[in-house]
Amino acid sequence: MTLAMLIAFLFTVVLCKLIYIEVIDSSRLQSLALDQWTREVPLRAERGKIFDRNGVVLADSATSYTVFVRPVSVKDKAHTAKVLSSVLVLDEQKLLEKMRSKVSEITVAKQIDKKTMLNIVSKKVSGVYFSQNIKRVYPYGDFLSQILGFVNIDGQGQAGLENYYNYYLSGKDGDILTQTDLVGRQLSGNYTLFNSGVAGSNISLTIDYVIQSIAENAVKSAYERYLPLSSSCIIMNPKTGEIYAMAQRPSIDLNNIPRDNIPELFANSKSFIISNVFEPGSTFKILTTALALDYGVIDRNYSYYCPGYKIVDGKKIKCWRTRGHGSHTFDEGVQHSCNVLFMEMALRLGVARFYEGIEKFNLARKTGIDMSGEASGLILLQDTVKNVDLARMGFGQAIAVTPIELLAASSATINGGVNVTPYLLRSVEDVFGNSIYTSFVTTGNRAISEQTSALMRDILEQAVSLGSGKNAYISGYKIGGKTGTAQKYENGVIARGKYVSTFIGFAPADDPEYIVLMTVDEPKGGLYYGSMVAAPYVKDIFANIFEYIGLKPQTKEPVKSFAMPNLVGLNYSQAKAKLYNLKLYHETVGEGTQVVSQIPVEGAWITENTVVLLDFGE
Repeated sequence: MTLAMLIAFLFTVVLCKLIYIEVIDSSRLQSLALDQWTREVPLRAERGKIFDRNGVVLADSATSYTVFVRPVSVKDKAHTAKVLSSVLVLDEQKLLEKMRSKVSEITVAKQIDKKTMLNIVSKKVSGVYFSQNIKRVYPYGDFLSQILGFVNIDGQGQAGLENYYNYYLSGKDGDILTQTDLVGRQLSGNYTLFNSGVAGSNISLTIDYVIQSIAENAVKSAYERYLPLSSSCIIMNPKTGEIYAMAQRPSIDLNNIPRDNIPELFANSKSFIISNVFEPGSTFKILTTALALDYGVIDRNYSYYCPGYKIVDGKKIKCWRTRGHGSHTFDEGVQHSCNVLFMEMALRLGVARFYEGIEKFNLARKTGIDMSGEASGLILLQDTVKNVDLARMGFGQAIAVTPIELLAASSATINGGVNVTPYLLRSVEDVFGNSIYTSFVTTGNRAISEQTSALMRDILEQAVSLGSGKNAYISGYKIGGKTGTAQKYENGVIARGKYVSTFIGFAPADDPEYIVLMTVDEPKGGLYYGSMVAAPYVKDIFANIFEYIGLKPQTKEPVKSFAMPNLVGLNYSQAKAKLYNLKLYHETVGEGTQVVSQIPVEGAWITENTVVLLDFGE
């Protein structure tokens, strides 16, 4: 009886174990068996394309191959090593040593092209296998480099939009399973299982290839002409935040990433347009003016006298024109970018309202642009600000912002008064053409009233048609804007001869569709005023955009051209009178009593409204 019960118990145990193996644990065991009796060759999923807003391909994919060797399947190791080293230009002896080792599989080469792969196949060497990979290709090389970013050797985004939108762009990898014996040799009459995977989604950007090309040419020209630390340009729709172009120099060719030089790669692949802060200088005066008008602390009937400085808290703060602007109306003060006027506006606002205005323009936070690495501005703690600090902040010193922050805030001053979020992604479609995402415009808080915004458009148009922004003026078109020439600091003191030259322009001035920020950091060669360095590039940018979109002149104005006269040896009053009679504008540098040099030089062919730089020496 006892023996029968023991046998029955053992039978029950065995039966339960069989049920467990066959039913409950079958999936795991089948997976282990499949792994033991098969070899997997990965198939990289095709990465989604990146298009501009009009369907131009900015980032694409091309098929490449990885070469593997399974030593146990190689019949003649010496012959195979010789063939592979010859075709792939490898060290034959090192490859042979690896093949004679006890490793189950060797990765011989990555990202070879189809021609090379077929060449190896034609040699009919045993034990050699290939996996299909996807190599990222950028049709235009050094173009939109910091924005597009790049991928790693495995096709995953590492920088820029390639990284930010990697979730959309990455597909699901596939594989090829081949039946083998226990040591990895391919079995005769084996089966092969092919899993193709799923391609990544395609994304379309707000970028316009033609406008991006215009911006790329501008920053390249400025970089080559002035040999600065850097040059950059952003072009955006001020009403929606859609970015049409972002370009900078120095840069990198996305098809030839310097992966062996990490400092160079990091420096030239980072978008300093969103990550670096700088003192905006006179371009910040756009915001000071808007706030002063909106709070009603000043109006366009205001008149004043500029002696070349203003005393604040017992300290003399100089105007950029140390000889002074003399008597000025409000509009003339803005047109000539007189620091005295902007100090007065900031002081009338007071610290509390000035900082409230900074909050309204979102300058105390990031813009929210869809890119990684965005920084936020550096602003003094409100409780620590004295009148002397406030006065300097009024004309763009003692405050630092990123270029994208400055452009976004400036957009709010001229688009009707509301903040917009800059953005780059327009839409996403999966491999089957189904829409996954479509962008839509969202406006933020109100920064200033519509009435103040309308005043700002008019005031800034005059700053171009009548003031220091003349070099951005295009006959027949309404363009608004503001120059900027910011001094740089080193170790807490002003760095002599180091400036950031900027210009913000928008068009058409009465109903803006485009706003541009051009920046040249530390231009060499003697010129550094934003009106002389940056403004002419914005003029060229608008001229090219108008031609591209077919915008006809809004008015017809006769343009008079003539040879530049000689002003060297004249005192300031004489030179000013002569320029006024010729309908020319001017900037000055130096503290001497007579003109020692001029730009443009004598005899250069110019037109009315050109801005002339007069150098009075030391």
